Amino acid sequence: MTETLTNTQSKFITLSGYRHHYAELGEGDETLLLVHGFSASLLSYQKVMPAFAKRYRVLAIDLVGFGASDKPTDAPYSLELFSKLLVEFLEKMNATGAGKKVYAVGHSMGGKILLAMSVLYPNVLSKLVVTNTDGFLYVPMIISAASLWGVRHLLNKVVGRESFVRKTMESVYFDPAHITDEHFQRNLSMVRDQANFNAMMALNRNYKHLDLRRTGLRVRLGELKLPVLILWGDSDRFVATKYAAVAHREIPNSELQLISRCGHVPMVERPEEFVQLTLAFLEKTATAGREK
Repeated sequence: MTETLTNTQSKFITLSGYRHHYAELGEGDETLLLVHGFSASLLSYQKVMPAFAKRYRVLAIDLVGFGASDKPTDAPYSLELFSKLLVEFLEKMNATGAGKKVYAVGHSMGGKILLAMSVLYPNVLSKLVVTNTDGFLYVPMIISAASLWGVRHLLNKVVGRESFVRKTMESVYFDPAHITDEHFQRNLSMVRDQANFNAMMALNRNYKHLDLRRTGLRVRLGELKLPVLILWGDSDRFVATKYAAVAHREIPNSELQLISRCGHVPMVERPEEFVQLTLAFLEKTATAGREK
């Protein structure tokens, strides 16, 4: 699909007072929810949405603080808030209820949020795909110092430099040829947007509420009953592949698939394989016991 969604695909909805941007493609009683990662938007899934929409009703959303959604600096950003808003979204979109099923895909931070949601709201999703999630990293709380005024002011200058943005983007991909001029300019505009930067700093201040371990949700992953597919680029330099094995070990009824010659964003770098593996998992008949 194109960089800009059509008017019929791009829509807005208010959830708990926050205006959210979302895209809707396809139709049917089976919904596939797509949730992006940190410093990203629903456009992360632009290459795979049309393929998914041939089989499912696809709902992709810009989380509050991201993309074209509201970017409040005083929101109580947390795994609990994002989970609550996603459940509200599915309910208002009439995706839940008798005779209906909801599946979900979460990339990076989005995977962490959907794991949290599945613990807090265990009957919403039927299956879950998490890809290259940061939910199992240990991040020291000193990271919150980045939101202090002096540090934030310096950081704001650094992250907006073209050289910094390009180097960061190159580290995301196994093959940097995926960084087109249009893709680069879009990311550059995003990091230079002051509202976006301020929202990211607000999330950073609340990091302890966005961490699976510190919120006590990581130790509750054993409660999960739904099948989970863990997808990972085997050359991820952002969230190392070793964390895929950690996630596989801690998430019951999970299976792990590595995508070769792929970095942190397999839905962008290897879209065909990403779609193939996801659809095979979603359409597979459930089997008893833990898959290893």
